[in-house]
Amino acid sequence: MSGGLIMLLFGHPYIPSVPFYHIDSIEALRHTPPNSVVALFFTPENLDIIEHLRQNGVRFALHIETATDAVVAENLGASYLIVIPKYAVSVQKVAEHYLFDAKVLGYIENVNHLDELVDMRLDGAVFSDAIIKINS
Repeated sequence: MSGGLIMLLFGHPYIPSVPFYHIDSIEALRHTPPNSVVALFFTPENLDIIEHLRQNGVRFALHIETATDAVVAENLGASYLIVIPKYAVSVQKVAEHYLFDAKVLGYIENVNHLDELVDMRLDGAVFSDAIIKINS
């Protein structure tokens, strides 16, 4: 057995994993378990939530679209960058070039789409079922 890289899988039906908790407010954070990974959309409206997460050491994932978003999200301290496959290749290239700490996760609905992400050499995949919506 080699000690190489592994593709991260969140929400795959055969692999146990921690869920992500999608929030849209700081209040919603109170309804997540301790040591959760929270997810939110990378928008100017969410910058106050992102700053709150940073200041409180909460691991978070940002839904992003562009390579530029990826660079900013990395600088904001995101642990994971969630992208739809359409944008994934350019984001992964930037992450590799700049040696991001954040992992690039392709967002997919089911296992039939996993081959596409494997071919793109993404850091991982997050299935829609792995993201739990939390309301404030």
